[in-house]
Amino acid sequence: MLGPPITSLVCYCDDCQEGSRRIEALPHGRAVRDADGGTAYVAYRKDRVRCTKGAQLFQAHRLREGSSTKRVVAACCGSAMMLGFDDAKHWVDVYRARLQGDPPALEMRVCTKFRPEGVALPQDVPSYEAFALRFLVKLLAARIGMALGR
Repeated sequence: MLGPPITSLVCYCDDCQEGSRRIEALPHGRAVRDADGGTAYVAYRKDRVRCTKGAQLFQAHRLREGSSTKRVVAACCGSAMMLGFDDAKHWVDVYRARLQGDPPALEMRVCTKFRPEGVALPQDVPSYEAFALRFLVKLLAARIGMALGR
């Protein structure tokens, strides 16, 4: 990754939960979800993410045929690497567990209305039932930064 992330978050949406379950069920699949059922990501601009080694081992997994959203897994070890998009979206969500060293601090939890029943969320960061305006503003700012070459 080159440069700072857009944000660091945990998502509880139905698709993230199902995608994580499917990855965990793959041969050699590793845990993707946190103990509370959420999936932790660090969002980066697409132009700031590069794979320097092993990209030939990446396999894309889609929840539905024709979906532009793909969950990328390293076939060699079953590690979830990133969630990317084939459409015009300008960011990539890297699975937080893939980052070496100290990953960026968690900033928010989103789509919490879909969290597993009975799960109490920690109060360490703001939690939002849907995609937070704060999240959308950060994505828009990143898009403007890309357009301006910053």
